[in-house]
Amino acid sequence: MTPNPRLRAAIEAKAEEIRAVVESECEKAGLTAEVRLDGSVAKDTWLRDFADVDIFMRVSPELTKEQLREVCLPIAKWALRPVETVERFAEHPYVEAMVPFGKGDELRVNVVPCYNVERGKWLSATDRSPYHTEYIRQRLTAPQHDEVRLLKAFMRGIGTYGADIKTGGFSGMLCETLIASQGNFETIVREFSRWHESRFIDTENYFVGRSDEVHRLFREPLIVIDPVDNGRNLAAAVRADQLWNFVAASRQLLTRPSTSFFQEPKIEPLTPSAYRCLLKHRGSTIIAVIMGRMDVVVDVLWSQLYRTERAIVTLLENLEFSVVQSVSWSDEKSLNVILLELEEGILPNSRRHLGPPVSRAEESASFVAKHLGEKDTVSGPWIENDRWVIEKKRERTSAEQLLKDELRSGGKRFGVASEPARAMRRRVNVRSGASIAPLIKRSTDFAKAMNAFLSPRPPGLG
Repeated sequence: MTPNPRLRAAIEAKAEEIRAVVESECEKAGLTAEVRLDGSVAKDTWLRDFADVDIFMRVSPELTKEQLREVCLPIAKWALRPVETVERFAEHPYVEAMVPFGKGDELRVNVVPCYNVERGKWLSATDRSPYHTEYIRQRLTAPQHDEVRLLKAFMRGIGTYGADIKTGGFSGMLCETLIASQGNFETIVREFSRWHESRFIDTENYFVGRSDEVHRLFREPLIVIDPVDNGRNLAAAVRADQLWNFVAASRQLLTRPSTSFFQEPKIEPLTPSAYRCLLKHRGSTIIAVIMGRMDVVVDVLWSQLYRTERAIVTLLENLEFSVVQSVSWSDEKSLNVILLELEEGILPNSRRHLGPPVSRAEESASFVAKHLGEKDTVSGPWIENDRWVIEKKRERTSAEQLLKDELRSGGKRFGVASEPARAMRRRVNVRSGASIAPLIKRSTDFAKAMNAFLSPRPPGLG
């Protein structure tokens, strides 16, 4: 986990080289900017096999948000040439690239525009980052740098490391602040193994004696007060499932300690034949909603996929399909898939509908008048115990056909997000059961995602 002196020196030298190039390009473009190294490399909290170089371009507050993108991003891309860059998105876009490093290795580099403002006078979320760097440098002792590495390695091993929208987990700064607050990795694990929803962490004691105020200000499942900004929850990006994944894994680590918690799990690709066997064994219905390319930055892509997934699940459940689980997957290029597992893909032709109590005369009369003799009434009304009951014909019985019909026009009427809707109007492919097997055969990454989807299990459960 801890980089050796030789690797540390090499990474720091490369980071400085990139920083100097960005600074030079700013000068050539006539942009006044303080270009500085921030993030885990600047704080010396990076993992040996996971070093991100974060270069921040601190520019005048007089620039608009549009200018941050229109002026700063082209400079960043030019500075990183000829490496291909990708626009990512926090509160505003920034540039990411995989820069060649050493013999066949790559270094992830983020160049992030932000405003050069005084503490507390934030104009964008990224303005805090230089202050975060200085805070951690001053707050952590030398041994605590390795405690941060332990925590980050554990987070990576259980899949909760990363505050991007796709992951919805713990940021590097959050990990560092937890160590600053709790002292070491073991204490954090023990504290979170006993975690409950009313707790919060306030490293700088901004809210001593005012816990009620904290819970009025912040509604997220995990609250960690930003040490450089008491009006911000540093853990705002942490989803509830990722918080409780961390809690459960902490309990497992204390019960059954193992180095496997500190290693990213290796997921084998599911073979088409193994998939068919799983289908037969489970007896449920697997549906894949397959979409093509979406021309948006990666974080927006994941946000819209998750929103679309929720909309599709709600649609199915409103029509009485029982959704066991769902997940969104993307290669972030040309293939996007929403996977669903349903208890049954085909519902009976009729459904039982419960009416009012017989004791309510007016409601009973209205119910009987409405349904008696209607075309979609299969049988009834009749009385069971004290209530009217009727059997009605279902309009939609096939989940696959329902999705084909509803998504062909984009599905915006029931909540599909704009980019997936646009992709669906171009072409949407809804498959179920064995017809998904060719896609598993075609894409190794999708085959891994299918394996994880059909065999979900938190680390440490065996």
